[in-house]
Amino acid sequence: MERFSSERDRYFMKNALNISLRGIGNTFPNPSVGVVIVKNNQIVSRGWTQPGGKPHAEVVALKKKSFFGATLYTTLEPCSHYGNTPPCVNQIIKSRIKRVVIGLKDPNPLINGNGITKLKSKKIKITLGILKDEIKKTHLGFFNKIKKKKPFVSTKIAISRNGKMINNNNSWITSEDSRSYGNFLRAKHDVIVTGIETVLKDNPTLNCRHYGMQKFSPVRIILDSKLRIKENLKIIKTAKKIKTYIFTNFNNEKKIRRLKKYGISVKFHNNNLKNIINEIANMGFNNVLLEAGPNLNYFFLKDKLIDKIYYFKSKNDIKIEKIFSEKQLSLKNISKLKFKNLYFNNIGNDTLRIFEK
Repeated sequence: MERFSSERDRYFMKNALNISLRGIGNTFPNPSVGVVIVKNNQIVSRGWTQPGGKPHAEVVALKKKSFFGATLYTTLEPCSHYGNTPPCVNQIIKSRIKRVVIGLKDPNPLINGNGITKLKSKKIKITLGILKDEIKKTHLGFFNKIKKKKPFVSTKIAISRNGKMINNNNSWITSEDSRSYGNFLRAKHDVIVTGIETVLKDNPTLNCRHYGMQKFSPVRIILDSKLRIKENLKIIKTAKKIKTYIFTNFNNEKKIRRLKKYGISVKFHNNNLKNIINEIANMGFNNVLLEAGPNLNYFFLKDKLIDKIYYFKSKNDIKIEKIFSEKQLSLKNISKLKFKNLYFNNIGNDTLRIFEK
């Protein structure tokens, strides 16, 4: 008989957790779950949630029909209800798995222990809570969305040595290495939120440009209260390839009709950032990346909407006067907001600090 110690359970759950990271940013509205199946102390199959949230990790791992006597490790409780896919617990039962090790219960009210109950009813042994703290960190966006109606919101701040985020010369503030890292972050978030000022000034595409990762470009949301968007911008011309929303409270029916022809979806919303973030959660998004200028960053921080900060600081100075919002984004002021400094390192010619609530 195959025996498992708590240490061995942690080892295999760590494998499941590691592969769950492959789907982060691409599985909304579902969380990115990782699964490994173990028999005779060997991993015989693995799976993670696929783009768009289906198929689920369990379905991918259970592609063979039978795993008689094996143990399945999953970072999150298997689903037990009919949604867009049949319940994963049914396939686990059919596969003749004898034991299921679960990191965390699924907080979704449709599941929340029901999957565990159904597996137990079929005499399948359950172990719950292995690596629960580590797993909860990877699923924070999904958990926040379910429990608080708020996704996990990160922001990317690029700032000069003397505290400038705006460069009137339109040259880069940070090094190529920093920009490459920042570009990679896009693939690990469901959606990018930006403001109309950034779109008009920089004309960005806001896609992931790393080789082979273009398909993981996030959904884009533009906050444009007065509908000032111009139709010749890159973000408009690429809207049929990358899903794009504009949040506005200005009803220009003629312009909206033209924007819809480009593939833009227009949502009417007031300027209240907390309500906007709640709406983004209602749209199914788990992980949000704010890519914006100092003003929008300042207001997000002021409203306590930011959970994580990627803070890139250049060694170069920009010789123009700082504006109020840039002053508020200094390292000294960030530290006053009770963020924890998780990481510090050099990146190219810059430094990168990662802060989290």
